Amino acid sequence: MEFTVAFYETADGQCPVRDFLDELKASNANDFAAVMAGLAKLRNRQYHREPLSKALAVGSSNCAMWASLIPGSSGSI
Repeated sequence: MEFTVAFYETADGQCPVRDFLDELKASNANDFAAVMAGLAKLRNRQYHREPLSKALAVGSSNCAMWASLIPGSSGSI
């Protein structure tokens, strides 16, 4: 089963994750590549566990909220 990765957006359309990724791409190409590879892996359910992700909560509709734990050069990103 393939999943999609969705980023949180504020009510006014801001996307902090996209902003972070844009800054990371400009400042550290190696960490950016690691994050993008990790996000690509999260499309596959077998990676829905540590060290790439951790379940934070499961809502009433059985939808889970996950945190990405992708290792970078200075710890998890």
